[in-house]
Amino acid sequence: MKVLIIGEGAREHALSEALANSSEGYRVFALSSYINPGIRDSVIRTGGEYILGNINSREEVRSAINKVNPDFGVVGPEDPLFHGAADEFRLNGIPVVGPGVKGAEIERSKVWMRHLMWKYKIDGRLRYRSFSSLEEASKFLMEFGGSVAVKPAEQVGGKGVKVVADIQAYLSKEKRRALSKSVDEIGSLVRNDIKIIIEERVDGPEYTLHVLTDGHTYLPLPLAQDYKHAYQDGIGPETGGMGSISGPKNLLPFITQEEYEKTLGIIQETAKAIESETGEKYRGFISGQMMLTDLWGPTVIEFYSRLGDPETSAIIPRVTSDFGHILQLAAEEKLSKAKLEVRDEPSIVRAVAPLGYPLRRDLASGKILELDLNALREKGCKVYFGSVAYEGGRLITKGSRSLEVVALGNFDEISRTIDQCINMISANTELVYRTDIGRRLSEQIEKAEIVRYSYVNRAKNSSLGSSADWSPNGGLW
Repeated sequence: MKVLIIGEGAREHALSEALANSSEGYRVFALSSYINPGIRDSVIRTGGEYILGNINSREEVRSAINKVNPDFGVVGPEDPLFHGAADEFRLNGIPVVGPGVKGAEIERSKVWMRHLMWKYKIDGRLRYRSFSSLEEASKFLMEFGGSVAVKPAEQVGGKGVKVVADIQAYLSKEKRRALSKSVDEIGSLVRNDIKIIIEERVDGPEYTLHVLTDGHTYLPLPLAQDYKHAYQDGIGPETGGMGSISGPKNLLPFITQEEYEKTLGIIQETAKAIESETGEKYRGFISGQMMLTDLWGPTVIEFYSRLGDPETSAIIPRVTSDFGHILQLAAEEKLSKAKLEVRDEPSIVRAVAPLGYPLRRDLASGKILELDLNALREKGCKVYFGSVAYEGGRLITKGSRSLEVVALGNFDEISRTIDQCINMISANTELVYRTDIGRRLSEQIEKAEIVRYSYVNRAKNSSLGSSADWSPNGGLW
């Protein structure tokens, strides 16, 4: 069978490798804008073909489909989904993993997502206001008396999120003035009329549950946690993700089985609400980026319409069943036949990027990486290639996270293993990565316990999701 995968990053490397390693004997074909060395290996090993083109162009996706005539497809990143890549497969009668444009709106538009949750009264929802006028958004920030998160109204690759917490009341006005000045910058990231969404701020440990669905059956994957900020200890601008952890088993050290099941219920309700709203079954990955809060317990921060990256690199190496075949079953709407088996031991992923990422991608581009995959494997690490191209036998950086280094085992032991493995990678520039990922988990466990005590008491009093604010000028939600 032939499978066509759309995408070019570490997530697609992991997916293409799972397909190439499947006992089903798939021939892997790929459409990317550059040659990812990991995807290239999967293509060569299985006798497929690598096609270069614009993954966000529906016409070029159609051309690749016509050229390959695949038995099924897999769309990895969000932008091709927003542009109708999965719809193009289905219009040609080809099964595919990935929602259509209507379903992918759950990730593309934060406003649409929040509206949907309130309309269908889905647990874990946050109060919000959306603004087309940047002036009105700034005015709301200056008048409202509570803690808020200010975000671009649509998906812009993890950029632009700003938070103000009024823990220090005497700094409130200064913080609000600074935040209101950021509104123009945040709004400039958005192309559509609604520019800004302001949400009530919540606090707690974050985690992600990815669920694969064919519109009938829901297959939850192990939990993962993403580390968004660029620098050590969660400092610096938000990125696509500088690392991730998963496990042990299906959980994380700070999330209970009950919270896992509650989160799954929220995601299932959301997928069904999308179907009710759009008239189309949601088919593909739907992933809840969650926070455990005292307001709701499991609380929705945002949804993905695909697998997260780097969370994919933390999850797939832990799967012992044939994940490539599971993808086929999902595409063909036969997911009820799938069985997911996962290693008990946890994993850690650390992303490695060239100096300049994330703010100066021009400086992070065109650098040469050198690594010995066999030596890294012997040391206990697996590597997924991200924003790096195979050009003339060399690995050339493309400006974003170049590598994702993975290890499985005891958290403390594999943290040290990844430290050693990253030291074995060299480049003609300084490499940027975080060494704290997978460490200091006791702090998150303690934080979760405090939050859990509060939301469990709320549940006993039937007050989950209820909150109140004070504002001198009545600037309430």
